[in-house]
Amino acid sequence: MQKKLRHWLYLVLENHGTGLGLLAQMINLGLMLLILLNVISIIISSESTIHEHYLAFFELFEVFSLIIFTLEYFIRVWVSIEHDDKRCVHPFKSRLRYMLKPMALIDLFAILPSYFMVIFGTDLLVLRALRLVRVFKLTRYSRSMELLVTVAKQEAETMISAIFILWIMIIIAATGIFLVEGDIQPKEFGSIPRALWWATVTLTTVGYGDVVPITIMGKIFGVVIVILGIGMAALPAGILASGFTTEINRRRERFKLKIISWLKDSDSTSQLKKERLNALRKELGIGRQDASIMIIEARNEKKMASHIDCPHCGKSIHIHHSHGNIHLEKKTEKTI
Repeated sequence: MQKKLRHWLYLVLENHGTGLGLLAQMINLGLMLLILLNVISIIISSESTIHEHYLAFFELFEVFSLIIFTLEYFIRVWVSIEHDDKRCVHPFKSRLRYMLKPMALIDLFAILPSYFMVIFGTDLLVLRALRLVRVFKLTRYSRSMELLVTVAKQEAETMISAIFILWIMIIIAATGIFLVEGDIQPKEFGSIPRALWWATVTLTTVGYGDVVPITIMGKIFGVVIVILGIGMAALPAGILASGFTTEINRRRERFKLKIISWLKDSDSTSQLKKERLNALRKELGIGRQDASIMIIEARNEKKMASHIDCPHCGKSIHIHHSHGNIHLEKKTEKTI
């Protein structure tokens, strides 16, 4: 009984209750709504007059939210051993590994500021603002945020390289403007650390205009830095855009392969296949229209076939075209 409850709770919390009925969906929707209401409450309570006027309501709502989020955190830790990770044999090690994962840390940091406020008896604005970490809990329920995290992980090395190059260019720009304008404007460009602000806002094409070169050489150097900054600032954005396109195409290809496998499989019922396919569609963040188009394409590919005569024996050969693969089989001749 305990194992069944733990497995059910794992599917509800980690798989968003897909295919588990109305209760599982209501639990996930309730958690999402509570997170949104908490974010709205924290933002509104930052206004001191509103916070003082509705202090009792904010405190009651915070206590309720703290109980729910604490319960959610410990349940997630408890059911984490249901994850299909063969490296985690011992339950303690499995749960400890889960507690160190980014999403588990976000869940923990979402409740810690409230406990600090209760333990130390202080209502610091900083601690109240830190509760906004709860907004990151929505990442678990948002496919777009999950896609962004996935792309960031995949493109991490490339992004680090691009940012490293950008920092080198910033240092070079700060050094150059220090040499050109350092004597003229010692307060703004009197040292390389002082010039870093101008170099950063100029190379990133923000250009606040609070600090500007005034000499001819300084302006010429500034123009060069601005032109270089257009390409350098766009580099991380281009890497992310390329990563998004690659990941979306990868997910669509995975979904299409599943459709082809579904069409070939004749063991499970059609309704069960549709439910699993719909769950996979939601997991991969593929729209209904795109999914329908891919299902039609997969069915058409499955029907594609050609008939040719073997150049050696002259017998008819039936060629099946299924997802880029060609399978040859001899077609038996009918005798009259």
